[in-house]
Amino acid sequence: MEYRKIQLTGDSTYIISLPKTWITKNKLGKGDVISVIEQGEVVMLRLKDEKEREAQIRIKTNDLEFLARLLITKYIQGYDTIVFSAKEHLDPGIRSHLIKASSYLIGLEPFGETKDTITFRMLMKGNRSLTESVERMHDLSMLSLKELIEDMGSHQSNKTILDGIIQRDNEIDKFYFLILRQLSSMSGFEAIIWAQIAKSIERISDHVETIAQLVKEGKEMKKEDIALFTQLIDLYGDVMLTLKNVDLSMAEEILIKIQKIKAAGLDLKKNLGGEERKNILVYASFRRIGEYISDLAESAINLS
Repeated sequence: MEYRKIQLTGDSTYIISLPKTWITKNKLGKGDVISVIEQGEVVMLRLKDEKEREAQIRIKTNDLEFLARLLITKYIQGYDTIVFSAKEHLDPGIRSHLIKASSYLIGLEPFGETKDTITFRMLMKGNRSLTESVERMHDLSMLSLKELIEDMGSHQSNKTILDGIIQRDNEIDKFYFLILRQLSSMSGFEAIIWAQIAKSIERISDHVETIAQLVKEGKEMKKEDIALFTQLIDLYGDVMLTLKNVDLSMAEEILIKIQKIKAAGLDLKKNLGGEERKNILVYASFRRIGEYISDLAESAINLS
């Protein structure tokens, strides 16, 4: 890490020197223009005409999940073009699986094929900010949690609503990968915190999906117990306001309330008996959702 002193020139212009190695590596000189991007407390510098990054991947395995993971990894790392190539003919099964995997990556599209290659290109160019992506991811997750709890509190579960919650988890995952891609160009403590925030939202959404699956299978929660976890809806909404406003008092209040819900939820789970024990995973997942909301509140404190 290097440090630079802020200097004042004239009456109102602040300047800071740039490392010579960075200037030389990027072939910059007097009069060249760079972009200045603000991400919270982090300021990033980018070349005005930044070159697109291309990844070349030689296929040496038929493991479909491994190849899909490679595509996702290169996407997260910030590559604009990703080319998969085979020694001779590209297996149709691999081709279709990679195309399916790309559908989970916002902005990345199949962009051309030959008998032995398939190319993907990033068609979305930095129009969405990190905070916008996090807010959109949270909105989708919040909707799923709200619909789930309202459905469980009704007289009869609605299969259409539960299926919608399960399918929406794929959309939430898309934003998770996009956020990791956006964070690949950042560094430092704040980038780590935002990665933790995205992961907490992703894990909350996974547990909401898990509960929806369990309810479809006939698992349920006693109606009188649902009221306890209904509080999670407001707390999940409040924690995003806390992150946006860096409100420490609200964050501390959320932590206290979640701790009480977790303790009460543990008691409810312990008191399940007989046939009710088959529903224990529902109670456990709701308790985990509370823990991840606590993690989000702690992240707000860490950003202060």
